Amino acid sequence: HYPGQPAGRHRILRTGSAMSDAIIRAAIESRLTAWAKAQSPAIPIAYENMGYKPVTGQRYLRGTLMPAGTLNPSLGGEHSRYHGFYQVDVFIPANGGTGPSGALTKAVEVLFKRPTVIPSGDLNVRINRTPSVGPGMPDDAGFYMVPVTIWYDLDDFS
Repeated sequence: HYPGQPAGRHRILRTGSAMSDAIIRAAIESRLTAWAKAQSPAIPIAYENMGYKPVTGQRYLRGTLMPAGTLNPSLGGEHSRYHGFYQVDVFIPANGGTGPSGALTKAVEVLFKRPTVIPSGDLNVRINRTPSVGPGMPDDAGFYMVPVTIWYDLDDFS
């Protein structure tokens, strides 16, 4: 068994990486959404291919799943490891210093700290590295953006 996976727990076959990506996305985004809604005021999230128009002067997050190639760490054909990273871009109004973005990026880091395990049905999405905060940069819409990279993996035994 893999660290974080209960001994004797078997997994059900999924239909390839597209299904696994959907499971991973749902697990991570559910956790992020619940946290963002609990903030005061709630923090809107722009998810991939979902229409979102930023409101001038209002902070928001943008989430993007970046899967890497599937691994086969076992000799048999029954073990696939899906891994990659989920990037949360933190947007705050420009020209307000780095304090507000620092507080938000730290909160996202804590939310997805290593070794967080996010159950999704009978599978577990594992956060296998400490999230990384990248350099901030202004955009052309009046925001300052700081990326937080969250590394994940999911083992599927079929």
